[in-house]
Amino acid sequence: MLVAVGAIGVIFAFPGAAPAIGSLVLGENSYDRWKTRKIIMRLKRQRFVTIKENPDNTVTVTITRQGMVRALTYQLETMKVKKQKKWDKRWRVVIFDIPEKYKKAREIFRMRLRQLSLYLLQDSVFVSPYPCFNEVEFLRELYGIPSTVKYLLVEKLEDDQEIKEYFSLV
Repeated sequence: MLVAVGAIGVIFAFPGAAPAIGSLVLGENSYDRWKTRKIIMRLKRQRFVTIKENPDNTVTVTITRQGMVRALTYQLETMKVKKQKKWDKRWRVVIFDIPEKYKKAREIFRMRLRQLSLYLLQDSVFVSPYPCFNEVEFLRELYGIPSTVKYLLVEKLEDDQEIKEYFSLV
């Protein structure tokens, strides 16, 4: 199981590794074992995985925290807020008050919200007409700031014409 979990993260971080890791996890011998070993050793050198040889001559490959961060970073690059076919007339408002000692996390969090195409209403307030709770929750957990970020579902937002235009809702 541990190998499978690590392999999933490795596949996200290194898409080209999928066939090799897949054959390793599934126990298929069709893929060249030398290439599989080479990929795993490269990941070990980069400190993305650890390798443990077991007494029964099996090997356990475990993804490290650094490897998980790499895998999650890869996911961040492809993460998007899914647009609804028909807007439900509700605004999703993300507000945060992240302390100065977490300034770097705050700036990265703000940058990620922009990358998700949320509208910047104020420095610490972003708005979206589309559901984005899962994405926001993922980001706040990833950056270790869950208690400083709030997600609101709002029926009415004053002076929302500019925001509607931003999202092409008019």
